[in-house]
Amino acid sequence: MAYRRFSRRHLLRGAAVSATGVAAGSALAANDVSLIPNAKKPKFKVLSLDGGGARGCLSARILANLELYLDSATGAKVPLGQRFDFLVGTSTGGIIALGLATGRTAAEISAFYEKLVPTIFDEKNRRSVPARWSSPKYDSQLIRKTLEDLFKDATLENVQTDVCITGVALQSGKPRFHKSRYQARNIGRQKEKLLDIALATSAAPTYFKAHNLHSSEKIIDGGICANNPSVVAIVDALNFERPSMTSGAQATSLSDIVLVSVGTGEQPSMPYDANVMAEAGLVGWAQHISDVMFESQSAIADFQAGFLLPNAYLRINPKLGKALPLDDIDHLNDLKNIADLSRSHEILIKKFFLEA
Repeated sequence: MAYRRFSRRHLLRGAAVSATGVAAGSALAANDVSLIPNAKKPKFKVLSLDGGGARGCLSARILANLELYLDSATGAKVPLGQRFDFLVGTSTGGIIALGLATGRTAAEISAFYEKLVPTIFDEKNRRSVPARWSSPKYDSQLIRKTLEDLFKDATLENVQTDVCITGVALQSGKPRFHKSRYQARNIGRQKEKLLDIALATSAAPTYFKAHNLHSSEKIIDGGICANNPSVVAIVDALNFERPSMTSGAQATSLSDIVLVSVGTGEQPSMPYDANVMAEAGLVGWAQHISDVMFESQSAIADFQAGFLLPNAYLRINPKLGKALPLDDIDHLNDLKNIADLSRSHEILIKKFFLEA
């Protein structure tokens, strides 16, 4: 092998060029933690919100308590949605996620929910039993009018935190999700109104009619495919094509993600007699098929998320005192008593938000 001899002049010139290159590159590398030895990569924080009808009041109250805890711990008042990189919600959880994505505080969303739920599920808004044979239990006009006050004319272009809201296309039976612009293929639907997305994701079969949007037709409750959207959240978090619009974090592997999943309360039993349902026909199952679907899917998603993120997953889903149907508004005050954060919750919240 031939070796080249370098003069002192060559060596000095090479050192000068090298120093110039380092100086030129330092500005580009200053904010790139991947180029800084031992730098800690920021975690990509995800919030997943279950469906559950009226029990969304519990989720909203839990989030208000979480917001208050973090504001107190950090000494800074920040809307909860802006402490996360990604908000994913189904049905009632989708409405809450959209509210947080607009920059409203969790406290504001909780207060709104305490008015929303008793209004839309009031007996006066229910159709008669004979009418329910051919029509949904509730008229959608009242929920539409109430949600208009929250979202007005805002679209996906206006969200301040990236968001994914679940739904199902009735014509194809396939998932139809609405997402902010974190993937190039989502660009064409950014003008969808948040109001319409909220009405679509919460259109639970037999309760509300399917909803039409500008770019989608006949969309029904996302709980049909992902009542607990935790796994949806994990997969989409790994498919961001740009950094998040809040912290600038971006997940490239499961180890980059921390996930807080908030349920609408764990049912101590199902809201029906299993002995009766075991031999039920069309009429019996029509009343409760959604309860079985939502509960079973939520449970398996909880297990899967915990398996995928064994040290970075927090599930907050207090056990209910009694089984509650999706439209139960007689026990809303009871939900307030189980919305506090536990000591085990606080430990993981500190780990995810204060020590990351």
